[in-house]
Amino acid sequence: MRRLIYLILILLWAAGAQAAAEAPPLYYLIAGGEEHYEVERAVALTRLAVQKGVMWQVLARENQIEKPYRLKAGMVLKIDSTHIVPHELGHGLVINLPELKLYHFHQGAYQRRYSLAVGRPSWPTPTGDYYILNKTKNPTWTVPASIKAAMAARGRQMVDSVPPGPGNPLGAYWLGTTAPGVGIHATNSPWSIGHYVSHGCIRMLPEEIADLFPQVEVGTPVKIIYQPLKLGMTYSGRIYLEAHPNIYGKKLDPQAWLETMAKSHELQNRIDWEKALQVLKAREGVAREITLEVKKMDLWSTAAEETSSLSPRRLSFRASLHEKKSKITW
Repeated sequence: MRRLIYLILILLWAAGAQAAAEAPPLYYLIAGGEEHYEVERAVALTRLAVQKGVMWQVLARENQIEKPYRLKAGMVLKIDSTHIVPHELGHGLVINLPELKLYHFHQGAYQRRYSLAVGRPSWPTPTGDYYILNKTKNPTWTVPASIKAAMAARGRQMVDSVPPGPGNPLGAYWLGTTAPGVGIHATNSPWSIGHYVSHGCIRMLPEEIADLFPQVEVGTPVKIIYQPLKLGMTYSGRIYLEAHPNIYGKKLDPQAWLETMAKSHELQNRIDWEKALQVLKAREGVAREITLEVKKMDLWSTAAEETSSLSPRRLSFRASLHEKKSKITW
């Protein structure tokens, strides 16, 4: 009998480990944070939002800024740039399309993130594992046949190539990838950063790719992911959830995703589900803490509850989600 119980425990542990391995990753690095930023000179709110890596709509609402969204020198803004770092690679570039961000890692250390423009929904940037194929400063743009055809359909003619200079949409820097026809490059339309407007390529602010370009070598891994939702837990056990718009309209049930993540990583009873629901609905692109606060005297009972796959609290949450599910659309 003792051997049978031991065997059952091993099988249960293996099943749990396999479920966690198959679930989306639980991230562990939370970066950014809240700051009070003093505007140094007049600037468009949209430009500052891109530089700070936040949605301009969120920045405007939290600081009660109205049209035409111009910021004056001396204004003090509250900016929350808290975000979950997707560490699919220990070395290379991780690009999360719904987030419009590129994350740079070097030899196991996270460096920083950069804002992007990516492919429009009708011309999406592909996901997958790639690497840097070539890099060029002051590139000549050879216009792809696909873009020529698209422009011709609109009654516009395109030249075969565009030399380096202010009229070149690639800007001053080009990092070619092994993704067919896709590169990471500067732009002569910096207003486009923070939007889904390209023909599949990945645009960066001129000053930001100038910073990244010398740090990236040919052969550097590039992983492009599509992760509108991210869940992270710090080493101290604080849990964060981050939600972004589902830009390409892929099939996704946010509640089901979070339920799967919580169950796979045994977090069902460590999450404040009401806060989590609010984050999923808002889709503000800011990592919000959703840790369920408990008293120290309740920690042992909470840990015991987590051994159950479905507690009364979870049952209550499931009923709540069933009632509110129709209110969240993606």
